Amino acid sequence: MGNEPKRSLTYKQKQAILVLAICALALIVTTTVMAVLVSQKGGSGDSSSSTSQVTVQNSFDASKYPDAVLAETKDAGKEYIDQTLFVGDSNTERYHRYGLLSLDQVLGIEGLTIQRLATEPAIYFQNDTTAYTIPQAIAMMKPRRIVLMMGTNNANEGNSVDSFISSYTSALESIQSSYPYTDIIIAAIPPVPEDHSKYPNISQELINEMNDALAALCEEKDLKFLDITEILLDQSTGYGKSQYYQSGDIHLKKDALTNIMDYARTHAYEGTEDRRPDTNNIPKRSKQTNTGSTGQNGDSQSASSEAQDAFTAQYNVDKNVGGTLTSGDESGKTSLRFEDLTSKDSITVKAVADEGYEFVKWSDGNTNATRTDKKFKQNVNVTAMFSAKLKLSFQQGSSAEITEEKPFTLNAVLVGSSDINSVQWTVDGSDAGAGESYHQDSWSVGKHTIRISINVNGRLSNAEFTLTVNPKPTPTPSPEPTATPTPKPTQAPTATPTPQPTQAPTAAPTATPAPTATPASTPAPTPAPTPEPAPESQPSSEQTGEQQLGSEH
Repeated sequence: MGNEPKRSLTYKQKQAILVLAICALALIVTTTVMAVLVSQKGGSGDSSSSTSQVTVQNSFDASKYPDAVLAETKDAGKEYIDQTLFVGDSNTERYHRYGLLSLDQVLGIEGLTIQRLATEPAIYFQNDTTAYTIPQAIAMMKPRRIVLMMGTNNANEGNSVDSFISSYTSALESIQSSYPYTDIIIAAIPPVPEDHSKYPNISQELINEMNDALAALCEEKDLKFLDITEILLDQSTGYGKSQYYQSGDIHLKKDALTNIMDYARTHAYEGTEDRRPDTNNIPKRSKQTNTGSTGQNGDSQSASSEAQDAFTAQYNVDKNVGGTLTSGDESGKTSLRFEDLTSKDSITVKAVADEGYEFVKWSDGNTNATRTDKKFKQNVNVTAMFSAKLKLSFQQGSSAEITEEKPFTLNAVLVGSSDINSVQWTVDGSDAGAGESYHQDSWSVGKHTIRISINVNGRLSNAEFTLTVNPKPTPTPSPEPTATPTPKPTQAPTATPTPQPTQAPTAAPTATPAPTATPASTPAPTPAPTPEPAPESQPSSEQTGEQQLGSEH
């Protein structure tokens, strides 16, 4: 075969090959870029999924606190909400902003932290330039119950749960001291959405921990916990449901607050007695200091207030028990009323405790037994509260000793109150519940400290008992009894036969010698009588025999 000549590519063929090469290169570059992007997106998704999974695992579990968490009930209705005062931060303030509740049902302060709840004077009332703290305002508004929703502004990363609970406890004590007649419901801290970029330091995991601690606090203090996370939390992400929040924000929308109110109605705190002494002369809220138009009704309210230039002051004794009132020449009264008061008048009233009682405070939070009200711009209606002097003790004294594993019961004795079942017990520092007595079937060896306490209208009384438990005495072992050998029966002695008495042998008769013949020729002389010899003992048989033999010879 001959050599064929080589063919060269035409210009068009070269152009086509170049175009194909460029397209192939572009395809490779595009594929590579897409792969990188998909990989990055996938990695980001995995990370988010992992984070959400961790959050869900660490989410708040209300089922651990069945005694504190409010269970589902039938709908308590609008009246239940009407008798409830909602207290908290900016999320609570939005109840009024969205038109869901009147201002008289809301005590909400923007940016409020739990540390400032009892100390920040930011609540105002119509015709009154004084700024009040939340506890003071609660005492003036006399609510049947409050729902306290606080904690979002304390949920920044790095904050301490223990510090938060300590401040929360102090705030609760301030509210209870100011107005002990209201039921307190603690609402869970609302969750935040996954996108809370406007508040990046807020931690959902910290909120979960704080809610857990709040539920535990409710169980300890015999308060109720409203678990609103049940409706606000997205279980698939561990964050708040996104539809309830503005983008990047932590504040609740109107729908969320509406659902919280509905949830409160169907998880109602029922069965409690209305303990309020009165609900008279409750002042109307104002959003700010009164310099003209105030409150929701604006100028009409201001005009009405200006038209009223005379006011009434009413002073009462709670349930007419524990003390009396004195003012000027009036004394020993359980009720005092002053009318036609103006801004120029001044009234001084003193609460005087009866023997065995002590003054606690006025229903508006004033703790001075003697009070002076002046510059009247509204009606005043307050109640003096007295409490029997409390004395708490143990029926068994202050100490006792028992033996280990023995049962022991302690009984509390309360003087000054009938609420014996509210006595709180602790054993060796651990909560042991409330009630009149405490019983334990078995106690370990050592010293045990039992404490009891009670708080009645802000008055505290307590007592301490020391129980010494001694070990059981070690019993002294009894010696094992030595078996006493059974004696062999003694053989009855064989009676020795009494020998028959040997009969004395009858002596053979002694032969009487034959008389000698007397010769006839010579008469024998008559012998002199021989004296009879003394009787001798009877001769033995042998002697008798010998005599007999002798006589025979």
